[in-house]
Amino acid sequence: MDASSIINYNEGSFGRRFNPLSRVETLPPTYDETSSQDRSSSERFSRGAPPSFDEAASLESLPLPIGAEDRFWLFRFGLSLTSTEPPVLEITRNKERPSSGSFDLGPIHEAALRNDYSLLEPLEAIGAWTHIDERSATQKKTALHYACQNGCLEFAQVLIAAGADTRTQTALRETPLSLAAGSGNLELVQYLLESDYRLLSFENNSVSPLCAALASKRQGVATYLLNNGADIHGWSPGSNTALHHALKNGMVGMANVLLDKGAHPNMPNSRHIRPLHIAAARGYADIIRRLLTLGADVHAPNQGVEWFQPLHFAADAGHRDAALILVEAKADVNAKTAWGKFGYSHPKCEGERWGSTPLHLAVMKGYMDIVWLLLQSGAGVNERRWDMRTSLVLAVQRGFNDIAKLLLDNRAKPDIVGMERRAAVHIAVERGDVQLLELLLEFKAEVNAKMWRSWTPLHVAAEQGQIECAKLLISRGAKINATGEDGETAVDIAEGEGFGELAEFLVRNGGKGGKSFKSFKLSVHYGWKSPEWSKYPHVKKT
Repeated sequence: MDASSIINYNEGSFGRRFNPLSRVETLPPTYDETSSQDRSSSERFSRGAPPSFDEAASLESLPLPIGAEDRFWLFRFGLSLTSTEPPVLEITRNKERPSSGSFDLGPIHEAALRNDYSLLEPLEAIGAWTHIDERSATQKKTALHYACQNGCLEFAQVLIAAGADTRTQTALRETPLSLAAGSGNLELVQYLLESDYRLLSFENNSVSPLCAALASKRQGVATYLLNNGADIHGWSPGSNTALHHALKNGMVGMANVLLDKGAHPNMPNSRHIRPLHIAAARGYADIIRRLLTLGADVHAPNQGVEWFQPLHFAADAGHRDAALILVEAKADVNAKTAWGKFGYSHPKCEGERWGSTPLHLAVMKGYMDIVWLLLQSGAGVNERRWDMRTSLVLAVQRGFNDIAKLLLDNRAKPDIVGMERRAAVHIAVERGDVQLLELLLEFKAEVNAKMWRSWTPLHVAAEQGQIECAKLLISRGAKINATGEDGETAVDIAEGEGFGELAEFLVRNGGKGGKSFKSFKLSVHYGWKSPEWSKYPHVKKT
């Protein structure tokens, strides 16, 4: 039977053309479009690659089912397995077939997807091969794509011998060669190139085999492709180059080889991530030096959501050596990120970014050595983020006492307040950190500083039941009868929250109460839910 013969699965008779299978209705979970068996190479690279063929060429290690005995997927195409040794298939009668449902894949696709080489001949014998280059409806993959994706050399050889197109592309512009490179089967890659030596030079805006190999950490395949003239400037989904993938996967030696061969040191991907950004985030000091020597831009932001510069990546990841190299290369130590959770540009000050500086990022992660380096390099210790918080406030929030001390020693102002008008002293009291509170007071923090609702630190201590903080505040001159916007004192708050011991302590020290107070602790911790926020028109109401 000719390989291009087609069977009409709805009628049970042979026909001239395969009826496209458009949608899966009752497809088993193993074979849906997001399964591990039928996944795009970009998804497979991010979720873990199949076993490497660089060391062992055996296909037995592949975690793929052998489906010669699995009758269901044959049955849904109107086929039945009448013998297994050797496999014999026959067309079932109409009444025995599934009553409804159409499927994305034909039987030849399913066999390739399962690496089920044993069913190729019986499928051909009954005319169950579709047109050999018929593509699946969603991912636009042929049987050869599935065979190469799974690294099945024998299957690919049969299909190519029957005339399968080795240059056809999937919906993601993957070619059989790029999928084979991603699978790690070096023998399959060699066979494809032997069958068509022009595949490496055939681009047509397709995924680079070299990128596919590096994205799945197939160094042996990547080396072979480089030695045979693979284009080092090719791309993969997301516009990542081979250099991007080598650095992302920790293949520093391969990155140096690519740079030796002329890889662009400053090429951005679709998110404007450049090789220098990746090297800074991974802490590859030698690569950073080399990229800078080759002309990489030390100030280049990833002009997407975050607007990180290389120094932001190094500071956020805690790589001191990388940060030092970038600072020595004149990186802007006060550059701010933008948008997203790291900051934004206000419409009234277009172009001005209010995100995090490298110092903010280092403080939030607790990287003492990088904080010291940035301060010595001229980082603004009192720079504010989008929420008006300084590095000192961030350090106090996270309980980094040593970093807070370092910031205060470098002239951090303890009384700068954020959007909630909370200063560092309010946050220290809320955390119940007596040691940090004492440190702030030693550096002249205002003991009666007022936050929203005109609360002082003593009000916060009463609301949180922090009796030790209250004792320290009173000993440093806190006004025990200071009132909030509704006239409530610390005594009123302590009684309203049920902290009787603290209320008694305050009364013994001259505290007065008498005003009814209803707890609104929820409002303190989630200020946007408080009626008080209605006074601030810039805050979105929920």
